[in-house]
Amino acid sequence: MFEIDYSKAQEFGNIADGTYETLIEFSMEKTTPSGADYLSIPLRVRTDFEQPHKNSLIFYKIWQKKEDGKYPQGSIMNLAKMSGIPDGTKFKDLDAYLTMLEGKALKVTVKNESSEYNGKTYENLNVKKIEISNLPPVSGSGSPMEISDSDLPF
Repeated sequence: MFEIDYSKAQEFGNIADGTYETLIEFSMEKTTPSGADYLSIPLRVRTDFEQPHKNSLIFYKIWQKKEDGKYPQGSIMNLAKMSGIPDGTKFKDLDAYLTMLEGKALKVTVKNESSEYNGKTYENLNVKKIEISNLPPVSGSGSPMEISDSDLPF
Protein backbone atom coordinates (compact mmCIF):
# COMPACT_ATOMS: atom_id res chain seq x y z
CA MET A 1 0.00 0.00 0.00
CA PHE A 2 1.11 3.57 -0.64
CA GLU A 3 -0.31 7.04 -0.19
CA ILE A 4 -0.42 9.89 -2.70
CA ASP A 5 1.52 12.92 -1.46
CA TYR A 6 1.21 15.97 -3.74
CA SER A 7 4.07 17.72 -1.92
CA LYS A 8 6.45 15.23 -3.58
CA ALA A 9 5.08 15.72 -7.10
CA GLN A 10 7.62 16.77 -9.73
CA GLU A 11 7.00 18.17 -13.16
CA PHE A 12 9.32 17.42 -16.04
CA GLY A 13 8.47 20.61 -17.88
CA ASN A 14 10.85 23.22 -19.18
CA ILE A 15 14.07 23.57 -17.25
CA ALA A 16 14.35 27.09 -15.84
CA ASP A 17 17.30 29.38 -16.52
CA GLY A 18 19.98 28.71 -13.93
CA THR A 19 22.96 26.64 -12.89
CA TYR A 20 22.71 22.88 -12.41
CA GLU A 21 24.95 20.04 -11.27
CA THR A 22 24.84 17.37 -13.98
CA LEU A 23 26.33 14.07 -15.14
CA ILE A 24 27.24 13.38 -18.76
CA GLU A 25 25.20 10.53 -20.19
CA PHE A 26 26.14 8.61 -23.34
CA SER A 27 27.61 10.96 -25.93
CA MET A 28 27.63 10.37 -29.67
CA GLU A 29 28.16 12.00 -33.02
CA LYS A 30 24.90 12.69 -34.87
CA THR A 31 23.76 14.24 -38.13
CA THR A 32 20.69 16.42 -38.68
CA PRO A 33 18.28 15.61 -41.54
CA SER A 34 19.89 18.48 -43.49
CA GLY A 35 23.36 16.93 -43.09
CA ALA A 36 24.93 19.02 -40.29
CA ASP A 37 27.16 16.97 -37.96
CA TYR A 38 27.28 17.59 -34.22
CA LEU A 39 28.24 15.97 -30.93
CA SER A 40 25.20 15.13 -28.82
CA ILE A 41 26.12 15.33 -25.14
CA PRO A 42 23.06 14.77 -22.92
CA LEU A 43 23.52 16.05 -19.37
CA ARG A 44 21.39 14.50 -16.61
CA VAL A 45 20.51 16.85 -13.73
CA ARG A 46 21.88 15.10 -10.66
CA THR A 47 19.48 13.50 -8.21
CA ASP A 48 21.98 13.23 -5.34
CA PHE A 49 21.95 16.99 -4.77
CA GLU A 50 19.06 19.25 -3.74
CA GLN A 51 18.21 21.26 -6.86
CA PRO A 52 15.21 21.76 -9.14
CA HIS A 53 14.57 19.59 -12.19
CA LYS A 54 16.30 16.49 -10.79
CA ASN A 55 16.74 13.70 -13.34
CA SER A 56 15.83 15.99 -16.27
CA LEU A 57 17.99 16.07 -19.39
CA ILE A 58 19.83 19.06 -20.82
CA PHE A 59 20.82 18.50 -24.45
CA TYR A 60 24.25 20.04 -25.07
CA LYS A 61 25.51 20.08 -28.66
CA ILE A 62 28.86 20.93 -30.22
CA TRP A 63 28.45 21.69 -33.93
CA GLN A 64 31.05 21.07 -36.62
CA LYS A 65 32.38 24.25 -38.21
CA LYS A 66 31.04 24.84 -41.72
CA GLU A 67 34.38 26.19 -42.94
CA ASP A 68 36.43 23.03 -42.42
CA GLY A 69 34.01 20.35 -41.12
CA LYS A 70 35.91 20.03 -37.83
CA TYR A 71 34.67 20.41 -34.29
CA PRO A 72 35.85 23.58 -32.53
CA GLN A 73 39.00 22.51 -30.70
CA GLY A 74 38.39 25.04 -27.90
CA SER A 75 34.99 23.51 -27.09
CA ILE A 76 36.35 19.94 -27.14
CA MET A 77 39.31 20.84 -24.89
CA ASN A 78 37.17 22.90 -22.47
CA LEU A 79 34.70 20.04 -22.06
CA ALA A 80 37.59 17.67 -21.32
CA LYS A 81 39.14 20.12 -18.84
CA MET A 82 35.90 20.84 -16.98
CA SER A 83 34.99 17.14 -16.80
CA GLY A 84 38.36 16.24 -15.27
CA ILE A 85 40.07 14.42 -18.13
CA PRO A 86 43.81 14.83 -17.42
CA ASP A 87 45.82 17.18 -19.62
CA GLY A 88 47.84 15.20 -22.17
CA THR A 89 45.40 12.26 -22.36
CA LYS A 90 45.56 10.67 -25.83
CA PHE A 91 42.60 9.11 -27.63
CA LYS A 92 42.67 6.79 -30.64
CA ASP A 93 39.53 8.42 -32.04
CA LEU A 94 36.53 10.62 -31.27
CA ASP A 95 34.48 7.68 -29.97
CA ALA A 96 37.11 6.94 -27.31
CA TYR A 97 36.94 10.58 -26.18
CA LEU A 98 33.13 10.49 -26.03
CA THR A 99 33.20 7.22 -24.07
CA MET A 100 35.56 8.72 -21.49
CA LEU A 101 33.12 11.61 -20.94
CA GLU A 102 30.34 9.27 -19.80
CA GLY A 103 29.50 9.68 -16.12
CA LYS A 104 31.66 12.79 -15.66
CA ALA A 105 30.23 15.56 -13.48
CA LEU A 106 29.78 19.13 -14.75
CA LYS A 107 28.21 22.29 -13.41
CA VAL A 108 26.36 24.00 -16.26
CA THR A 109 24.54 27.29 -16.62
CA VAL A 110 21.61 27.24 -19.04
CA LYS A 111 19.30 29.84 -20.57
CA ASN A 112 16.04 29.51 -22.49
CA GLU A 113 16.34 31.40 -25.78
CA SER A 114 14.44 31.79 -29.03
CA SER A 115 16.04 31.20 -32.41
CA GLU A 116 14.80 31.40 -35.96
CA TYR A 117 15.54 28.94 -38.75
CA ASN A 118 13.87 28.81 -42.17
CA GLY A 119 11.21 31.27 -41.05
CA LYS A 120 10.22 29.30 -37.95
CA THR A 121 10.88 30.34 -34.36
CA TYR A 122 12.15 27.71 -31.93
CA GLU A 123 12.52 27.74 -28.15
CA ASN A 124 15.85 26.25 -27.06
CA LEU A 125 17.55 25.57 -23.75
CA ASN A 126 21.15 26.58 -24.43
CA VAL A 127 24.20 25.74 -22.34
CA LYS A 128 25.89 29.08 -21.72
CA LYS A 129 28.69 28.03 -19.37
CA ILE A 130 30.42 24.80 -18.33
CA GLU A 131 32.34 24.59 -15.07
CA ILE A 132 34.01 22.02 -12.87
CA SER A 133 31.40 20.42 -10.60
CA ASN A 134 31.40 21.36 -6.92
CA LEU A 135 30.14 17.91 -6.00
CA PRO A 136 32.08 14.71 -5.42
CA PRO A 137 31.78 12.02 -8.10
CA VAL A 138 28.80 9.74 -7.85
CA SER A 139 29.69 6.75 -5.72
CA GLY A 140 28.34 3.26 -6.11
CA SER A 141 25.21 2.46 -4.19
CA GLY A 142 26.39 -0.88 -2.86
CA SER A 143 28.77 -1.83 -0.11
CA PRO A 144 32.15 -3.46 -0.76
CA MET A 145 31.94 -7.14 -1.58
CA GLU A 146 34.31 -9.53 0.14
CA ILE A 147 35.60 -12.38 -2.00
CA SER A 148 37.68 -15.19 -0.55
CA ASP A 149 40.09 -17.38 -2.51
CA SER A 150 37.58 -20.24 -2.34
CA ASP A 151 35.07 -18.09 -4.28
CA LEU A 152 37.42 -17.81 -7.27
CA PRO A 153 37.19 -20.35 -10.13
CA PHE A 154 40.98 -20.58 -10.57
